Amino acid sequence: MPSFLRRTGRYLWTLLTNLYFWGGLVLLALLAFGAYFLFDDVIMPEYTRYGVSVTVPEVRLEERDLRPQTLEETFNPDVERGAVIEQSPRGGRSVKPGRRVYLTVNTGDQPVVAVPRVVNASRREAKNRLRSLGFTVGQVREDTIPSPYEGTVTRQKPAAGDSLPRGASVSLWYSPGLAEQTATVPDVTGMTVEKARQKLLSRKLRAVVVRPSESDADSGAQPSLEDDRKQADVSQMTVARQSRKPDSRVRQGFEVRLFVEP
Repeated sequence: MPSFLRRTGRYLWTLLTNLYFWGGLVLLALLAFGAYFLFDDVIMPEYTRYGVSVTVPEVRLEERDLRPQTLEETFNPDVERGAVIEQSPRGGRSVKPGRRVYLTVNTGDQPVVAVPRVVNASRREAKNRLRSLGFTVGQVREDTIPSPYEGTVTRQKPAAGDSLPRGASVSLWYSPGLAEQTATVPDVTGMTVEKARQKLLSRKLRAVVVRPSESDADSGAQPSLEDDRKQADVSQMTVARQSRKPDSRVRQGFEVRLFVEP
């Protein structure tokens, strides 16, 4: 037998018969078990509060050592103002004391949204814009008065800017295009814009108000078309001139420009 094997065997025999060696192993095992017991049964339960729980109630969270936090406010007509509509975690679940409970509360106030202006938009675009804001699209009808841009929205009800609750209905009218029939352009100079519009509509003609700004007047530039949202501001202004001469014949739905003073 090689000498190194004999030396190894003698060392192992001496080690295995040494009482101090076995005593040291027993002491290390006791220390390891004690450390595990201290960590698992004392430190970790105190840190994680293992085995300690409370049941999430439907109301009165503070009495159960829970912290309520309003996550969202919404409107529900079927419950009273301030009532909790939803909560997370749900009632009946066991959680740690001090846990946040997120609440959705009924504000009691029905939210309203301003109706967007969809006149001159295509029917598809108008519907998409209304639905994106939470409105429903009501009746969509062909306008009885022709206009040049076929398929575009000519009227809406309610008007742009009105405040309505989400889900309210907005009705639309769209252009059938210019008619084959013709109409005689009336003389509306000297009238207020409102009266001129009514007279043109009576002949199935449309009015577009044009008001030159002060900068246009100074520079000699061409006047610009007035935005529909500002039409109320010009309704009582006087028509200084019109784009089509009186008694000329145009197709029904034709737009006559009404020029007013700045």
